[in-house]
Amino acid sequence: MAKAKRGSAVKKGLKFFNFGEAGTWKSSFALDFMKMKNETGKPLRVLYIDCEAGSVDNYLEDLEDQGIDLNNLLLIYTTSYAEVEEWANKAMNEDELLIEDEEGNLETALDADGNPFVADVIIVDGITVITDNVKFAAINVSEKRAKLKAKSQEKNATEQFVAEATAGLEFKDHDKIKMKGKNLLRSLITGTDKYVVVTSREKTKKVMTNVDGKMQLVEVGKVPDTWDGAEYEFFTVLRHFEDEDGSIKAQVMRKDRTKVFAQNEIIEAPTPVYWQEVISSNKGKKSNILHDNMEESIAKDEEVLSKGITKNQDTTKVEVKETVETPEQLKKDIKKAIDALALPKKKALRPKVEKAGLNVDYNVIESIDELKKFLALATE
Repeated sequence: MAKAKRGSAVKKGLKFFNFGEAGTWKSSFALDFMKMKNETGKPLRVLYIDCEAGSVDNYLEDLEDQGIDLNNLLLIYTTSYAEVEEWANKAMNEDELLIEDEEGNLETALDADGNPFVADVIIVDGITVITDNVKFAAINVSEKRAKLKAKSQEKNATEQFVAEATAGLEFKDHDKIKMKGKNLLRSLITGTDKYVVVTSREKTKKVMTNVDGKMQLVEVGKVPDTWDGAEYEFFTVLRHFEDEDGSIKAQVMRKDRTKVFAQNEIIEAPTPVYWQEVISSNKGKKSNILHDNMEESIAKDEEVLSKGITKNQDTTKVEVKETVETPEQLKKDIKKAIDALALPKKKALRPKVEKAGLNVDYNVIESIDELKKFLALATE
C-alpha cells in the first residue's frame, strides 16, 4: 500500500546503474562498497551476483591486503535470469542464504561477525549477459512455436524445418522481454532499501536520418547494452570511459539524485566511496520502501487496463457505431465500452487483448484495424 512519511524522516538510497566498455572499472566500482561503512559505522555486507564468470576474482586479494574481511562478501556466479531474480529476492527479503561447504553440504552463510549473512548491498554485475540469455531463450520458444504452428497446418517436414529456421521474435515477444527485465530492475529500486549497483556493457546507438538526400544509419552516442530504458529509474547513472591520457573516469548521465555530483559532471577514478556521507546521514531513519512486489502492485491495478480506463462502474450498455472513420473516434468508443464493463469483465479483458497481440494501452494504437479488433473484444 502507499506510504506517507515526513520529509525529514526519509531514508536516502543509493541505486547505481554503471555502463561502459570493458576495463573501465565498472566491477571494481561495485566492489568498492566493501570499503564503506553502514550508518552505524560497521562494514557493509555485499551480495555480489557475478554474471560474467569471475569478473571480480582478481580484485579480492587486493581487498584482503587492505585489511577488508571478505567474509562480508557473498559471491554468486550465474548467467541465468531466473537465478539472478531468485538471489536478489532472497537478499531483499533477508531470507536465510545457504552456501556449500568444502564437502558440498549446504550451510547457512555467515558474515564476518559470525551472524547469518544479511546483505546491505546488492550488486548485479554484467546485466548484458542476462539480457542476451533471455533473448536467446525467447528465440528458442519462438522456433518451437513456429514448428507447432506448421504441424497444426499439416505442413510437410521441409516446410516445418523452414518455418522453425526462419522464426523470429514477434513484437509481443520484445515487449515481454523488456518488461521482464524492467520488473527485475524496478524491484531493486522500489522494493528494497538495500544499496544497489547494476553494471552493463555499452553499445553504439544509431538512428536513421537523411544525409545528403539519402537515409542512412548515423551514430548518435553510447547507451547501455541491455533492455531499452533499463537505466531510467536508477538514482545515479554513470558512464565509465577511458580518457585520452589513459585514466578511468565516469560521467554523470542526466543527473545524480543524491546531489553528490552535478549533471554531466566528470568523476575522476570513480568509486562509491564518494557517496559515503549519503549512507552516514541515514542514521536513525526508517525504511521508506513499498513492500508490495511488482506482481502485487499489478494485481491491485488490474482494473485499470490502460490510461483511458477510469473506475466508472456505469453498467449502461454502450451503443457503438459499426463504422468509425478515425482512430480518435475509435479510441473514444473503446473508452466508453470499457467504462461500461463490470469489474470482472475488465479484468478478463487484458488477457484477451494480449492474446490477440494488441497493445493493452489502446491510446498508443494508430492502426484502425487494430483499434477495431480492440473494440470488438471490449464489446463482445
